[in-house]
Amino acid sequence: MEYFVRNHDFVEFYRGYHWGNDTWHAGFPDILRIEMEFNESMKHAVLKRESILAVARWGKLRNTRRIRCPEEFGLELCRDGLPDQRIARDPLGPLLALKMKVGGLGPTYLTKVLRFALPAEYGSIDTRIVRVLGVGDPNSRKHAWLRLAVRNYGYGWFIPETQSEWPSSYARWIDILRFFARYLNDSGLACPHPEAYLKKQLRKPAIWVCADIEMALFSYCSRNLAKDHLGPSNPVERCLHTRLAPAGSC
Repeated sequence: MEYFVRNHDFVEFYRGYHWGNDTWHAGFPDILRIEMEFNESMKHAVLKRESILAVARWGKLRNTRRIRCPEEFGLELCRDGLPDQRIARDPLGPLLALKMKVGGLGPTYLTKVLRFALPAEYGSIDTRIVRVLGVGDPNSRKHAWLRLAVRNYGYGWFIPETQSEWPSSYARWIDILRFFARYLNDSGLACPHPEAYLKKQLRKPAIWVCADIEMALFSYCSRNLAKDHLGPSNPVERCLHTRLAPAGSC
């Protein structure tokens, strides 16, 4: 992974992140809004159902009606304003606690919730990342960083939570994010956070956190998938192919 970080431009990847309305030039506005919402509730160690639904809508989850959880519930991730030190040793603890409270979410969306709840320590893991860095899509795999697998039975890619590598591979993913964040911060390469994130004190100037690294790697994986899977060459077929793609299949 050191070879990878030495030979790839994480700043360019971060600036190239794109999901819905969220682009660097726009200031990642939807991510900002949801982070602010979570940041306020997590000051009281509380997660709200509406915040979880906001993440699901942002990620384009196909069926948000299946989400089942209390209107609000406790989830302690910080102590005295800092990330709980237990997370450094065991990042899976909060994931398992969240799983017990929230039904109807799989690996992708459980980790998205954690990413918004504590961006300093968590990044989400989704099918684009696993297709390129994990197992299950041999046509797209570029690096053997994860043993986690994706599947596609004709209605979109997903990460089966019944596989033996879940959730242990998520701990591995967090270690990868921490490695890149530490390496880039030690090297002095500044993360170009949009100004609003600094004004709202959601980020420290120049400092990479796990969620920033995940966004950069999501951008890298998205580019590889676009390059390898351009779809039909005929413009009419390409338009039809795009329109038929299942919503939220990424």
